[in-house]
This record gives sequence, structure tokens and C-alpha cells, in this order.
Amino acid sequence: MLKADVVRAWITDFLASLLHVDPADIKGDSRFNNIGLDSVDAVVMAGAMEEHFNTEIDATLFLRNSTVDELLADLQANGIIG
Repeated sequence: MLKADVVRAWITDFLASLLHVDPADIKGDSRFNNIGLDSVDAVVMAGAMEEHFNTEIDATLFLRNSTVDELLADLQANGIIG
């Protein structure tokens, strides 16, 4: 099972790189749409997460969850992270 802090760090770094923002500007309560993540980016990110963590990630997680904290809670509730 993946550790939440490892996944949080990866998400922060990936978003910062993808969206060309400072990682320090991505907080747990940062709304994805406010930092520039759109539906295409969400699909790209889900695919990258699947590849990086070798686990299935549903791209609709980014539609159901609007912040990093919400996404991590959903991943935890689904047994993907611990």
C-alpha cells in the first residue's frame, strides 16, 4: 500500500511541473481548477499516477475531488493509499 505522504509529494511535484507553478503554491486545500488543472490535465495526471505507482487510478477522481486533500482522502477510502 502506498504512503499518503509519498503520494502527496508526487502530486505536488507533478502538478507544479505540469502547470508551471511553484510547488509551494500547491497546498492541501488548493482547488484544482484554481491552479489551472483542466479535464485533459486530469486524465494525463491519472495516467502518470498509474504508471508511477503501478496501480489503477480512475480519472474521475479529479472530477469527484476538487483539492489535493480530497483526492488523498478518496484514494485512502478506496484502499489505494494508507
